[in-house]
Amino acid sequence: MIQFWLAELDRYGNPTLIDGAHGAREGAEEALTLRRRLPMLSTDGRKFAIAEVRLSEPTGAHGPLNEEALDVLGAHKP
Repeated sequence: MIQFWLAELDRYGNPTLIDGAHGAREGAEEALTLRRRLPMLSTDGRKFAIAEVRLSEPTGAHGPLNEEALDVLGAHKP
């Protein structure tokens, strides 16, 4: 399943999904247009992007874990 989201970019270019999910890119584009036209949702000085998100079920399959890190973290249990 693919979703399209309007995302706000932080100063490092990292996205935060803020409007979606939309079934087509056009929906996310329209969301930005609406934000720009509504005074209570100021876009001044903010950067945006359209994010294409592909959702899939986790399988549990992965490579080896960092057991040493897990041991250190496990040592800090209350």
